[in-house]
Amino acid sequence: MRFLTSEKKGYIYLAFGLIVTYVLSPLAIYNFFGLDFAYLKFSGISLFAVICLIVGAFFPLLDFSFNKKIQKFAINGLYFCTIIWLVFLVFAILAWATSPQIPLIAALNGADAETIAVLREKFLKSREGWQSSFVYINALLTCALIPYSLALLFLNNVRWRWLAATLFFIYCLSFMEKAYFLKCFIPLFYLTMQGFIKTRIPIKLIVVVPWLVIFAITFLSGSGTNLDINNESFFSASYIPQSPWHHLLWRIVAIPLVTSVDSIRVFYDQFGGEYLNGFTSSFISKIFSEDRIDFERLVFAEQWGQNETGTGSSNSVYIIEAFVNFGWIGVLIFSFITGQIMRIFAISKDKAFKSLWILFAFGVYSSGLIGTLLSNGFILVFIMQIFFRVKFRK
Repeated sequence: MRFLTSEKKGYIYLAFGLIVTYVLSPLAIYNFFGLDFAYLKFSGISLFAVICLIVGAFFPLLDFSFNKKIQKFAINGLYFCTIIWLVFLVFAILAWATSPQIPLIAALNGADAETIAVLREKFLKSREGWQSSFVYINALLTCALIPYSLALLFLNNVRWRWLAATLFFIYCLSFMEKAYFLKCFIPLFYLTMQGFIKTRIPIKLIVVVPWLVIFAITFLSGSGTNLDINNESFFSASYIPQSPWHHLLWRIVAIPLVTSVDSIRVFYDQFGGEYLNGFTSSFISKIFSEDRIDFERLVFAEQWGQNETGTGSSNSVYIIEAFVNFGWIGVLIFSFITGQIMRIFAISKDKAFKSLWILFAFGVYSSGLIGTLLSNGFILVFIMQIFFRVKFRK
């Protein structure tokens, strides 16, 4: 089982996932179901992206930074983790206390699917005033910094590691994002599979439990309980799943592809195929004093109509972000960078950092590279790898 989580094969697993979902699947749908040309075009773009990613994974651009002779700044690991977790604890309490209603509690009290969906948006995304920063603070902390520090706690057997893991797990469940808790689970799963930490829990149970949790969240949120029948294709945003299990299958298999193809349509239909020059990113748009283009929200509105809070977004694979902003050159650069990052995971000696490779790969598989690096905080842990060394005193 160890090879399944090996960071040295990470670029292969990511490339394989991209080929199956974004190269072969749209090509098959175009050929066998006669759907529109967007499927064929997206398949070609994705194939080019995979080739560039593999090239990036083999190019030793930053290998010198991991030479043992290179001197790096030392960071006290216990101090670092303590500060990160204290900040997170304060933020979690503040987010819960100021939320109109916590989605998980509403679901346990029998709220319907529509109500839970609105509460989920209101928990972070639709905050106003000073609380509008919550969504950015949440992403910065929970996507990379907290998983990294959690792995450090377990690798060094810090006494309060299980308390920290429980707090993070409860927080992730509280706003009913189906797979968000994996940010807590995956680093520990990696460390267990690689033999870096020991557990008496059977491996089969470790693999099965996350799926049971995802199904439980799906069931509680009311997804897949709409019994209306329609004749839409399974590969369509208008398709109606008939059960929670059916809903999960549709979300995992069809929606990543459907959203990517719908993004290509929106790009040509609403923007005439003119590249957006990075202005889909709030970071880049602020640098150039331009209005941000809420491309993901436009795609969401095209698929399902905008929600009550006006914050619904349809995220898609990093290839879409690269293409709609910078064209084929963007796909080449973004893919090369992604390959380089997968290489850094492979050559790093930091086990806690290595435990994040699956989270990063899943991030670019389902969302943009700019957001994954900047908003999700991965850029911070990458900088730490190049310039710093985290040490725990015995």
